[in-house]
Amino acid sequence: MQFFYFAILLLSSLNVFGSQSILSEANMSGQTGLVFMPNARLEDDGVLRFGASNADPYFTLWGSATLLPRLEMSGRFTTIRGLPAFGGAADYRDKAFDAKLLLWRETAYVPSVTVGIQDFLGTRLFDAKFVALNKKFFNLDVTMGYGQGRIDGGWAGVRYKPSWGKKFGFVVEYDANDYQQDIGARRPSVYTREGGVTYAVEYRDEWFGGQLAFQDGEAAVNAFVSIPLMKKEFVPKIDEPAPFTGRRSPPSSSSYEGHASQPALRSLLQALHFQGFKDIRFSLAGNSFEAHLTHSRISQSGRVVGRAARTVLLLGPPSIESIKITYTDNVNGLPILTYHFRDANVLQEYFDGLLSLGQLNAYIDVEYTPSQRAKELGMHGISASSLDAAPDGYQSPSYADEGHIVSFKEEDPFLSSFQFIPFNLRLFFNDPSGAYRYDTFSLVNYKKRIRNHLFFSTSAKLMLLEDVSGVSQISNSLLPHVRSDVAEYRKGDRGRLDTLLLNQYFHPQRRFYGRLSIGYYEEMFAGAGGQLLYLPKNSRWAFDLAADWLKQREFQGGLDFKDYTTVSALGSVHYRSPVLGLSVTARAGRFLAKDTGIRLEVSRQFRSGVVVGAWYTHTDANDITGPGRPGAPYQDKGVFASVPLNSMLTWDSRATARLSIAPWTRDVGQMVASPGDLYLMMDRSSVWKGGEFNPLAGLEK
Repeated sequence: MQFFYFAILLLSSLNVFGSQSILSEANMSGQTGLVFMPNARLEDDGVLRFGASNADPYFTLWGSATLLPRLEMSGRFTTIRGLPAFGGAADYRDKAFDAKLLLWRETAYVPSVTVGIQDFLGTRLFDAKFVALNKKFFNLDVTMGYGQGRIDGGWAGVRYKPSWGKKFGFVVEYDANDYQQDIGARRPSVYTREGGVTYAVEYRDEWFGGQLAFQDGEAAVNAFVSIPLMKKEFVPKIDEPAPFTGRRSPPSSSSYEGHASQPALRSLLQALHFQGFKDIRFSLAGNSFEAHLTHSRISQSGRVVGRAARTVLLLGPPSIESIKITYTDNVNGLPILTYHFRDANVLQEYFDGLLSLGQLNAYIDVEYTPSQRAKELGMHGISASSLDAAPDGYQSPSYADEGHIVSFKEEDPFLSSFQFIPFNLRLFFNDPSGAYRYDTFSLVNYKKRIRNHLFFSTSAKLMLLEDVSGVSQISNSLLPHVRSDVAEYRKGDRGRLDTLLLNQYFHPQRRFYGRLSIGYYEEMFAGAGGQLLYLPKNSRWAFDLAADWLKQREFQGGLDFKDYTTVSALGSVHYRSPVLGLSVTARAGRFLAKDTGIRLEVSRQFRSGVVVGAWYTHTDANDITGPGRPGAPYQDKGVFASVPLNSMLTWDSRATARLSIAPWTRDVGQMVASPGDLYLMMDRSSVWKGGEFNPLAGLEK
């Protein structure tokens, strides 16, 4: 009855107010809403939020994202204080995923309408379905809704944004959650919420939001940060080196004739090395100049090629009429794209600011590099070693670059490198003991280029502090324990060999790329195998096949093995949609635990370059590990994100932080870590943005 009185109070104001834009705010569970209840609002497209809330007995870490203009997804990790967990942990913990779909937007006379579902995966302790309506009237935003499940019946609420302080808001809602049905609600050790009328005051800046709420005299608090993924750049590049200017008067043509060409070419090479270019080879044929190179830091291939072309125009032969630059991968040296600037004079006019990129585009051809030409240039081109012009490697600390707080890296001009990372941290959520887990470690990486496209690499780890080894519940998985024995691996030696690999990359034909590998792939598996990638002429598509013979490593982190062996073989189809930057990958084949099936990955790349996605795997494995059960076995699933760090730094960087949220002690649908994924190589070239192939992005003036 209390709800109906409250609803009548709200409805009585509907004919009093007009319309005005009101910010969409996050509720205590991370969904856009009021305080404890959802509403019919969604954040702007591409907004990512992370937050934490505390409302006894619930402490929640949450994240949400408007993945599509009408779809909001959110996930939360909730601790119920006072409720003992399985395995002896102090408090019960549970993860949940929510979704909300906007059916139609608000108009002058019609409210916005959304439908939603809460906790639709896993244990479903907080399962609910709802429909919500919202209408704005001047500074008021009115919500009404109805739900089933944990949301028991109807609710309503209002948010007021005063014109005198638009960063502040005031909320009143009727909380219709049935807290009495929550797990442990009837235990005397667990505080039980009653629901009902709730009041809140909130604050919202561009990137930060917070809310203080009161219900039955009990306070609750929620705070979050908001990241606009559709913004191309979060931080201006104030520390980015300016394009090379050099001298405007290039050496005479005679300095490039015969043996006299060596000093002139050496000057050009040294200028490119000084700017960070690697694996450089030249070819001079008449009035055509060709280069083969990469860059270890600059994120976009167009920007790499633009800076190289500017340097060639400034220091190369004055008789140059055309320039070809082949952009190669900075990890394995494979050629990816060849840029042909057919008229050097037009290119110079572009760099001088006399032409637009659209006008220059008519004089540029970009194609996937023909394999034969790449081989010829690699074998017969003029290189830094042939001119004795290679500078020494350098060592410098980099802060917040490459995804690390501090790292020390030394690299040479031929893609060999040594890196020391003093400190790294990994977090693990919701293990079988119901606890947060972490490990910290130091890492040393070494890579040596033996010959063209053949690399030796190794990494060693020193464990510092960790509690992953404290997972107390032994896995009852009936599958081979390919991942569920992770705690046993942490109980091994503190110093351990992570990888020891020999990788041979090859480029047999245009649009074909290959890799052969042998060695210790990762912490848990070693083996031998390979991958073949094909890029059809319609480059939105890609196909690859990866097959590996694998043997499980022993727990101590040394060179010995356990008895388990398997063959993993997965064929993959990749497609980049021109709509909203969506990508789909479908994999089919045999996984690590000898289960066969399919894995579907769906992701979206936003304008900032951030990629957010999810995967679901269905195999023939009968994994009844909870929440799986006979007749409904568990299937692997999770969400992932890829964050290019150049969007958050004051200088450009190729570094990308990759993370995922998934059950980490499961055996079904698991894949071995790739020794060098070729499709990821194409992503590193950064020619795709928001589903569009744009190799000229970043071509600088």
